[in-house]
Amino acid sequence: MSCDTEKYMSLIDKALDRDITELEQKELDIHLENCEACREHYYALKEIISDMKESAPVVAPDHFTEDVMKRLPAVKKKRMPAQWIRRYPVLTAAAVFLILMFGSVMANWSTGNELSVVSGSDNVQIKPSTHTVIVPKGKTVKGDLVVENGDVRVEGKVDGDVVVIKGKKYMASAGQITGDSQEIHQVVEWVWYKLKMFFTGEEQK
Repeated sequence: MSCDTEKYMSLIDKALDRDITELEQKELDIHLENCEACREHYYALKEIISDMKESAPVVAPDHFTEDVMKRLPAVKKKRMPAQWIRRYPVLTAAAVFLILMFGSVMANWSTGNELSVVSGSDNVQIKPSTHTVIVPKGKTVKGDLVVENGDVRVEGKVDGDVVVIKGKKYMASAGQITGDSQEIHQVVEWVWYKLKMFFTGEEQK
């Protein structure tokens, strides 16, 4: 590799492990813009990691779940008083709804690892092998661009917001975003985002 320093190799490793600070990420982004060798090395590692994630999952032994459940201590079930349910039917319904929605969102966060362009799929290049979505130079995405389980590289223009879920946003020198940009890496942020999109009527999935 033409880059003779180990500094950026260390930053690349931290970025792939999602253990990099915001300041370090900005420094790495600037370096990747100008160093083709490091950029190719970075995306090659991302592709290897992606292939490893797509490999066959480890299968638990037969009756594993049953054996674990038998070892757990018995828990006494508590019933919600019928009087409280009759007295506050709206609150009860809202609580049940939030619990079900939270469970669905948590399951999606834990199991979802497939690159997905939720909105703004026009005028973008999708590269599943590297889990990357690119807005090419000279192209404009009308409206918000929402990407899950992948990185976004903005070389053109996004006429709206950019939301990257479980990924990173990279801006080229000529890239432009007219709205806000947001990266979501924590499950709490994910749940809040889903709830906000649902109650504002902007939920896409």
